[in-house]
Amino acid sequence: MYKILISNDDGIKSPGLNPLIKELSKIAEIHIIIPKSQMSGTGHSITLKKYKKIDKIRKNFYVIKSGTPVDCIKYGLNFFFKSKIDLVISGINTCPNLGQDVVYSGTVGAAREGALKGIPSLAVSAAETDTREYSHSAIATRKIAEVILKRKRSFKNICLNINIPVNYKGIKIVPLGLNDYNEKVEIIVDKKGSSFYKLSGKYMPSYNNRKTDIHTVSKGYISVTPLQINQTDYKLIKKIKL
Repeated sequence: MYKILISNDDGIKSPGLNPLIKELSKIAEIHIIIPKSQMSGTGHSITLKKYKKIDKIRKNFYVIKSGTPVDCIKYGLNFFFKSKIDLVISGINTCPNLGQDVVYSGTVGAAREGALKGIPSLAVSAAETDTREYSHSAIATRKIAEVILKRKRSFKNICLNINIPVNYKGIKIVPLGLNDYNEKVEIIVDKKGSSFYKLSGKYMPSYNNRKTDIHTVSKGYISVTPLQINQTDYKLIKKIKL
């Protein structure tokens, strides 16, 4: 029987977790290791030089206190689930991960770590922010997982970034786009005169994303983008002279 390792960046209270477990349990033995709390935006960060409190929820289900999504994959593959894992799935994230979001996303970071270990990996996100219904995303994920498991040798070291709209029309394999954000820094000053800063911003629609993941999702299709682990620009290597 196939073995699937599930993680996420939204923690144990993630509304997408149980629907995903329910669907994937139909096709594989499920292993779970997730952060205890919200860890969005942690990218591919890992924790070094600190011991982690890891609780066993039930058989093959662990939660890491203050653990990043990538911590979860590392602990899972290197210690708790040493038996061969056939597929890593991170999600279902509660908002889309499109364009450059894949750099910041803890959801994608966890899946990328699986791919670094030579395991086909999926980073799965809901295409609508704070959606309340995840069953359709879980079903779509299961169907995609079934295809990958049958051809897993072809997807070694590959992370597929997947965004799933409600009432999707189909699936398209597309490149990443580039989001536009109106970014700013907010400042507040407390009674003692100390300043505190917070990054904020608003998504700005772009018209330069045709045939990308951003455009595909806006048209009601599931976007699937294969992300390669080796980020070297081999063409540029031949051109750079220093």
